[in-house]
Amino acid sequence: MVEDKQMDQQKMMAQQMMAQQVQQMEQQIASVGQQIFELNTLKDNLKELKEVKNTKMKTPLGAGIFIESELKDVSTVLMGVGSGVIVKKSTDSAIEVIEKQIKELDSLSKQMQNELTEFSKHLGGI
Repeated sequence: MVEDKQMDQQKMMAQQMMAQQVQQMEQQIASVGQQIFELNTLKDNLKELKEVKNTKMKTPLGAGIFIESELKDVSTVLMGVGSGVIVKKSTDSAIEVIEKQIKELDSLSKQMQNELTEFSKHLGGI
């Protein structure tokens, strides 16, 4: 009888721990989904900018402060490549890099979804 209670408590603790892990996995999947959304928005914005020239616009600096600027050359963009390094790329090349990042994140998201499904099945079996 005492052993049964201990086993039940151990199972309950294991289920709680696994439920927390499921929750963390779901948050990570949501985060990847948000990154994909932001990259798709960026890609769409770059495509739209390719069609616009000599346009005045308000550019945000942060904290609700803007400056008036003029968009003259949309054939190239400056792109961060990590470690504070910025390189000049053609707009089309930047779009290709973004599309590659989206594909990689899509693949990661699917892999995480599969892991979550398997983990949830295991959780249900306890």
